Amino acid sequence: MEFLYLSPEFPPNYANFIVQLNNMGVNVWGIGEADFYFMPENLRSAMKWYVRTDLNSDAEVEKALEQLIRIKSSAGTPPHFDLVESHNEQWLRLEGFINKKYGIDGIKPQDLDRLKRKSVMKKLFNEAGLEVAWGEPVTDVDRGLQLAGELGYPLILKPDEGVGAGGIHKVEDEAHLRGLLSTVNGEYLLEEFIDGRIVTYDGLTDCKGRIVFENSLIYGEGVLEYVLGKDTFFYVSRSIPEELVKIGRQLATLFDIRRKFFHFEFFTIDGEYIPIEINCRPPGGAILDMMNYSVDDDLYAAYARMIAHGEATVAAEKKYFCCYLGRRDKEYVHSHADVLSTWGPYLVEYSENPPIFRKAMGRYRYILRSASEADILQMAKYILKSD
Repeated sequence: MEFLYLSPEFPPNYANFIVQLNNMGVNVWGIGEADFYFMPENLRSAMKWYVRTDLNSDAEVEKALEQLIRIKSSAGTPPHFDLVESHNEQWLRLEGFINKKYGIDGIKPQDLDRLKRKSVMKKLFNEAGLEVAWGEPVTDVDRGLQLAGELGYPLILKPDEGVGAGGIHKVEDEAHLRGLLSTVNGEYLLEEFIDGRIVTYDGLTDCKGRIVFENSLIYGEGVLEYVLGKDTFFYVSRSIPEELVKIGRQLATLFDIRRKFFHFEFFTIDGEYIPIEINCRPPGGAILDMMNYSVDDDLYAAYARMIAHGEATVAAEKKYFCCYLGRRDKEYVHSHADVLSTWGPYLVEYSENPPIFRKAMGRYRYILRSASEADILQMAKYILKSD
């Protein structure tokens, strides 16, 4: 198996995919933007070869791939790639470009609008009979103001194509909207503001699109609120409501997600689920690790087995609720020593986040688990309590 991995250096925990693929006998070749010696030794040694390049330039990527192919040929390995993967939303279009250019099975450019553009997702949600937030793309100030008059404030203005909470604005009034529409670049959606709790349906599909693993996150606030400075709190639930499972599986089929992780976001109001967007990637940051902690299994290894052998199983029983708590650069009532003293037996991970994650995820992260949801809620109250 000849496997091309895009951007192996980020996020850092995704190096586990490459290590596990290598353990399964898969030849992993990498291209990315990091200096080779910037990456940890276990990642470097798990790749057959790595070429540093500009992933935002198709021409530079082609040069890097031709270099890899020459190296593969000189080493006596097949001069092709069987699969391409990034696990990173930012490089999904690049993945489609490479697949088409080199005739590799997987996502193609014609698939990308439905997987990345929120306006296209919204149409597919509607066609599937699902309620969505009311709104539409806006291309000028006049149409934006007209739509705002129909929807009423507050509103959400967000990029039609984007990752996480980047570029999303909560619009409070006409003056705010005028200012934003005069400065934003690219295609944006203007939508009604929905005051509902956010939950997810996440998982992994096999090569035939069958769901191998499923998961659900419950958020204390929305990601936008975290970016705006609220302390970050969300957790892996031990159970998934039947209706959410039904809709989530329907969407995995509708969007034809195969051999991929997925991350679907919903508002939940009075037992109803309103889809926000789908992501054809794992949920970000440390969430894959949280899933592992919740079931005492290894999704990195399961993915590698699926690639190497065509099938994989993952423990289905959620033994624990598993929470993420992000602390910022401010004073908290309880010190780190207090946290260790009070909740130490439940703590599975504590570390400082990479700078790129800190705005949304906090500077320091605590990951804890318990069989009791009440414990999780108490942990959040204790650890995030501030003056």
